[in-house]
Amino acid sequence: MLIQLSREAITLAQYQGAGYAIKTRVTGMLTRTPLHSKVNEQLRKGLLKHHQRGSLLRFLDDPTIPPTNNAAERALRSGVIARKVSQCSKTQRGANGYAMIKTVVETAKRHAQHPLDVLVGLQVRAAPC
Repeated sequence: MLIQLSREAITLAQYQGAGYAIKTRVTGMLTRTPLHSKVNEQLRKGLLKHHQRGSLLRFLDDPTIPPTNNAAERALRSGVIARKVSQCSKTQRGANGYAMIKTVVETAKRHAQHPLDVLVGLQVRAAPC
């Protein structure tokens, strides 16, 4: 399997080898002697816990896992903009309703379905007989 990283392609083994080197270095940094600052030491311990579970640098083992959460941030952006433009919901019920509709619309888009068709389908199924 070839992986395209910036301008050059590398094999999966090369990618994982480079990842192993990075993880080894991070392990050394996180397992060092305790830090003097209480806040920094709490951060080090938290990062170490996630590193030991294998979740801190998981993307170095599998190139299909993105190293950032940018996609999630972009997915939330339109909702945040709508909230700001509409000057927020006036009630909790309105906010909850908007969140439910927005969730259905975004999920429909991700599954290559037309959002209006999905919303109408949900309405029809929810209608009393």
